Amino acid sequence: MNLAMPQNNQKISWWQRLTIADGLFLLIGVAAAILRFAELGHIPLSPAEAAGALGVWQFWQPDTAVITVQSPAYFTLTALLTQLFGFSDAVMRAVPVLFGVGLTLLPWLLRRQLGNMGALVTSLLLAVSPLAAITARTANGDAIALFALLLFFAAWLRYEESEELRWFYAMMGAVALGLTSSALFYGGLLTLLLTHRLDGALLGPYDYTWPRRGIWQKAGAFGLVVFLALGSLFLWHLPALGSTASLLGDWVRSFGFSGGLDALINPLLTLVRYEIVLLPLGLMAMLWLLKSNGRLPNFMMLWAVLLLVLLALQWGNPSIALLLMLPGYLLLGQMADDVLQGLDDPLTWIFTIGLVLLGALMFVNIARFARLVSYSAEDLSNMWLALFVFVFTAVTVYFFWAWAQRPTYQALILAALVLFGFYQWGTAWWLGHDAANDVRERWVQAPATDDDVPVLIHTIQEISSQASGSDVGVDILNSVDSPVLHWYLRQFPQLTMANAVPLNTQTGIVITLQNIEAGFGSDYFGSDFGLLRTGLVPESLGSPLPTLDTIRWWFFHDSHAIATEERVVLWIRTDLVQP
Repeated sequence: MNLAMPQNNQKISWWQRLTIADGLFLLIGVAAAILRFAELGHIPLSPAEAAGALGVWQFWQPDTAVITVQSPAYFTLTALLTQLFGFSDAVMRAVPVLFGVGLTLLPWLLRRQLGNMGALVTSLLLAVSPLAAITARTANGDAIALFALLLFFAAWLRYEESEELRWFYAMMGAVALGLTSSALFYGGLLTLLLTHRLDGALLGPYDYTWPRRGIWQKAGAFGLVVFLALGSLFLWHLPALGSTASLLGDWVRSFGFSGGLDALINPLLTLVRYEIVLLPLGLMAMLWLLKSNGRLPNFMMLWAVLLLVLLALQWGNPSIALLLMLPGYLLLGQMADDVLQGLDDPLTWIFTIGLVLLGALMFVNIARFARLVSYSAEDLSNMWLALFVFVFTAVTVYFFWAWAQRPTYQALILAALVLFGFYQWGTAWWLGHDAANDVRERWVQAPATDDDVPVLIHTIQEISSQASGSDVGVDILNSVDSPVLHWYLRQFPQLTMANAVPLNTQTGIVITLQNIEAGFGSDYFGSDFGLLRTGLVPESLGSPLPTLDTIRWWFFHDSHAIATEERVVLWIRTDLVQP
């Protein structure tokens, strides 16, 4: 007797259900992980990062009176992770990186709403986004907040579609995660809820029903459990719950009008600098929206408008740029799914290759002009060539548009995705791996930690090894109250903190500010190191051609701007290094 089930009733395994789209999502996730995980501890922690990381380290130290908790969710998850992998800079940034990679994969949940092509494009844009990448490589709760917000939105749409309770529970969990992550979450959640109300009033009510009261109670209890667990290290550190209330306070305090017009437009300029793909494709998306009857695109546009209103009310809060990125890329994803259906015309691919080559030619010549203008201002050959290529491209597009409209605009969008995606990958790598503490970058807020700090710590370790046979055995007196030094000197058990250097001190190593004169009881010699980059020298910003200077910085990371520094002096007692 044959006991095998009929072929049409056989259960299909999960790997047999995988599609090409699933494989592409996986590749995008791998690329996002490489961009975010590579050289994670290469750049020293900023003062804000160091303060949050120090709170995690202090929790595990006996007799710690005060523990700093900036983001309860970050504190809880990182505190657990340190017990497996230690307290390195990379570990302090690992939790945001994991949520940053997760953010790029969340569009997979929206395949039915955005379409496979739309979800892939949204995921790709988030993967190469410089702002998403640098946020994921920063030791705070902002990356967690972005993940929670997009998870809430995705679960909301999935519940609207299917009314499955698992998505309702996912919504409650996402809210709990967001409320313990960062003040950034409040702005995104409020504008999202207001968008839902306004969209329902303008286009009619939604065709789904909320669960009954008993389900609300169970889901609310689930959210409360998640909130308490993430907000208090699973009830191990209850004082951290107070920090969740301070997140709301921080968000409320961000409302106001101060800083002038520069502060107001700073988030928009930040988007232009780092998310430049939103500019050309955003204009295309608005034109596409005029003929689209879809409810979701209108929802995205309304959400973006409300975020701009919030930007005005909070007068240039730079974190709004992160929130604007979400509806922008979701809208581009849905437009791409509509426009890029049926890529089977050879003209589309031929025209795409041609546009990519012409765009690259324009890019190279504009970059060369920006590079050479300081040395040969009268040589405009590169600009003339770039202008000729632009005119030739415009005429060619017009010709092809009249001949074959659909392949033409498909090629335009594909070429834009290739060119700007390549540019954004390079910008994201530069910002995350080399310039995360460079105050010449618009996203980097002063003060930022100087690259000299790891050299300072390595120098102390070498001296300690010579003097005591241990990398951390030397006695140190630190008179500089900085979270950066508190973090990087935490491993030295004989560290003494003081507001000033006592007269006739005999401590082996003393650290002071550069402009402090200290009287030592023994012979010391000193060497200065950069501690913080505190801003830019105003005189260095007035270059003859500031616009070209900006373009040269974008392309070649070369600028006339000079960073101001706060420096410290490492004083070493001479007998420690004498043979």
